[in-house]
Amino acid sequence: MEELLHHFETPFSDPVLIFAVVMMMLLVAPLAVQKLKLPEIIGLLLAGVIVGPNALGLLERDATFQLLGTVGLLYIMFTAGLEIDLNRFAKYRNHSLVFGFITFLVPQTLGTLAGMYILGLDFMVAILLASMFASHTLLAYPVISRLGMSKSNAVTATVGGTVITDTAALLVLAVVMGSTRGSLDMSFWLTLIIGLSVYIFLVFWSIPRVGRWFFRRVGSQGVLEYVFVLAVVFLAAFLAELAGVEAIIGAFMAGLALNRLVPESSTLMNRIEFVGNALFVPFFLISVGMLVDVRVLFSGADALVVAATMVGAALSSKWLAAMLTRKILGYSADEGMVIFGLSAAQAAATLAVVLVAFDVGLFDESVLNGTIVMIAVTCFVSPLVTERYGRRMALTQEREGPGEEEAPQRFAVPMAYAANAQALLDFTFLVREHGSEEPVFPLSVVPEDGDTAQTVATAERMLSAAVVHGASAEVPVVPVTRLAHNPASGIARAVLERRVSDIVVGWRGPSEDRRAPLGRVTEELIAQTEQQVFVCHLTQPINTVGRVIIVFPPLIEYHPGYTRAIRDLKRLTNATGALLTGLCLKDEMRRIRSRFDSLKPEIASSFVGFNTMEDLVQTLERRVEDNDLLVFLSARRGTLPWSPELESLPTRLGSLASYSSCFVILSDIDIANLPLPREEGLAEAFKARRVLTEMPQNGEREIVDALLKSHFDDDAPARRQVVLDALLRDDPGFSRELADGVMLLNARSEEVQRPLVFVGCSPEGFATEAHPGARVHLVIVALSPEEADLQEHLERFSKLGQLATRVLDPAALAALDSPNEVLEELKRLIRSPQATFPDVRAAPQTS
Repeated sequence: MEELLHHFETPFSDPVLIFAVVMMMLLVAPLAVQKLKLPEIIGLLLAGVIVGPNALGLLERDATFQLLGTVGLLYIMFTAGLEIDLNRFAKYRNHSLVFGFITFLVPQTLGTLAGMYILGLDFMVAILLASMFASHTLLAYPVISRLGMSKSNAVTATVGGTVITDTAALLVLAVVMGSTRGSLDMSFWLTLIIGLSVYIFLVFWSIPRVGRWFFRRVGSQGVLEYVFVLAVVFLAAFLAELAGVEAIIGAFMAGLALNRLVPESSTLMNRIEFVGNALFVPFFLISVGMLVDVRVLFSGADALVVAATMVGAALSSKWLAAMLTRKILGYSADEGMVIFGLSAAQAAATLAVVLVAFDVGLFDESVLNGTIVMIAVTCFVSPLVTERYGRRMALTQEREGPGEEEAPQRFAVPMAYAANAQALLDFTFLVREHGSEEPVFPLSVVPEDGDTAQTVATAERMLSAAVVHGASAEVPVVPVTRLAHNPASGIARAVLERRVSDIVVGWRGPSEDRRAPLGRVTEELIAQTEQQVFVCHLTQPINTVGRVIIVFPPLIEYHPGYTRAIRDLKRLTNATGALLTGLCLKDEMRRIRSRFDSLKPEIASSFVGFNTMEDLVQTLERRVEDNDLLVFLSARRGTLPWSPELESLPTRLGSLASYSSCFVILSDIDIANLPLPREEGLAEAFKARRVLTEMPQNGEREIVDALLKSHFDDDAPARRQVVLDALLRDDPGFSRELADGVMLLNARSEEVQRPLVFVGCSPEGFATEAHPGARVHLVIVALSPEEADLQEHLERFSKLGQLATRVLDPAALAALDSPNEVLEELKRLIRSPQATFPDVRAAPQTS
């Protein structure tokens, strides 16, 4: 018995039990604070406080927690550098400089005055104290990243300014410590400046080159790619310490250096974010919570004065800096508060300063305790403010929309060879709109002659690998197999059936057949389709591309699909972080560049002119380098921009055939202005007229009948009764109630011509025959035509079941005032698979 109780002595020493407790905290804490409508970060901080040495004492903040906490902090800074849009960062770099200067100068000044005149500190000690207020930790960055606002101008300026102010604050620490040792001489300054300069040069010169070489050699080996990235991050962080700055600066710079090699939509980025958010970042938050000691507040009046002064100086100075930045740079009120929320948290650099200063006797115990209180308060304020105003920013952006509506993009990727299948998918993931819910269709056409069964099996294995690859990048993938005598015809039929807008095909290089320079199957496919076609010859991983060179043939801008093609190519360039160079006729350069710059997204570009096709070939041979991607805008035979010289260009490239290249055959219809037909999705099946907010209380049959009346008028009672009988027929062994408070019904009927969804709400609830003691508040009915495919009907019904599980409080949903409000909440749950109702991640926002 004693041996058994030994395992539960506090603080726990059994590593298995420690890890089990931490995993339970990671599971329970976010769920618990969701009930209070607080950010998940708050739950993890509170969990650290409760189980830490200053409360229950279940866990000790030992070397293991300090190690994993440090890893989590470095991970946050690295991810921040990785997610920055470098093109936007370069364009708005002055914003980062302005915010970095203000958010350092204002807290440094106010903190120094507070330290001298309120706390009575010496001048140099007060400066060191103020440097703690000037720095900040991007504790709430995962919140803003989850909201999809990491690329906004305000967030980009805040992240860039963080590096400036943290570096300046840590340099203040180095200078003050040097002055206390009497070594603030020329040697000190030379060592600091030279060391930092050499470090920055090595990071931004070597990491991109080594990374590009590694990704080319390793290819798609996911584990090795991830390990390589981690090795680079922590090596850069360690070298930063050797250079005289904190490791967090090195981690951020490593993120910037790897930014162009890890595209946002890539599988590698998804792995980085998943592991960090699931393990490393939570460990950091828990370790910060373990530092909090609420007993400090009751240790005497002096402790309260110091703590109140530090908390007030930190929050007020950061708020003032954010408001000044907002006024100078013209940001909105919500953006200003997001800047304040992101910059309010004190943790990393603050701990570094206070611990070093306390060890040498510059700070006493009251300042140390006040720092702990300041960290605790600011770490709670930061995510709350960021979540509140970040959500309002996201809602404002959603209401404003992208400006120009684009038709939905659906990509088909015909796969003939397993060797280049993954490269084509990676290319597709970067070209498509990031976060789009439209699926990608990997397509395999199997010839009907020969060993069909064996060929189909091989194709299915290749398509299965495509599904896995898409899932790892969080891209919806729907594999398609076709039997056909002619591969091009089979692809064309699948494209038509799936309402595809873009086709991505592989190309092995110039063909010996001058009549089909892109290959016989590809040329036939182009002739049989009107969609935009990307013909890709990829000799390197797409994420290693350093520059995209686009060739504009004469009159190409008058082609119907030109606008869509340019947006796609700019999106590809932006996703890879590459530079862009355009080649066009000198006489057309001004017109093409003006139109090019007017299309979103905004990216930096340069243009070079040529006079003849021969001049173009020579220009390419002179300018193209190993890391370039050549893109040739082209058109179908017989259209205005088409020319024999353009069609023969692949065979004239010569040595350029060994470089990565892509022919973009523009769409023959302007799909940017003419939306593609698309089947009615689940969200579109919901209509406000089929939502009943006040259901009768007579019984199950009367309730469903009242729902159906919204579609089947009173003059068609017979049709309504047929549908009603189909919905309420008895199915032995199956309950119609899915979960507490929600009932699902479904049927196929010849009385309906299209898929319909009905929703009934009962705030008071009603009892069912199957569960007389339970109350049902929400009824969802799914109807499909009799001739509809059974599998499609069941898939739609399954999605409704998943939707119902996200309604945590059906009574609250049923209590909403109008059908439109109910409808908007249901559609929100459909669009955001992780969402719930009520939205337990944050408190409701008000204007």
